[in-house]
Amino acid sequence: MVRATIDRIENGIAVLILHSGSQKPVAIPSILLPDGCREGDIVTLTLERDPAGTQQERDVIGEQVERLKKR
Repeated sequence: MVRATIDRIENGIAVLILHSGSQKPVAIPSILLPDGCREGDIVTLTLERDPAGTQQERDVIGEQVERLKKR
């Protein structure tokens, strides 16, 4: 989990400043922010790997490749 400050929100984009030491700005669609967030608020970010979703996408792509090979 990483903490970040909402630096600004403009044109549907939220710019976050990470607290992870690098303080690099990260831009995300503002629709991903929790309801009620405003500039200056601190948020936490969590990313999770989705192995089942990854496999499903690989299966779909594999099927498409096989169909193209048969042409």
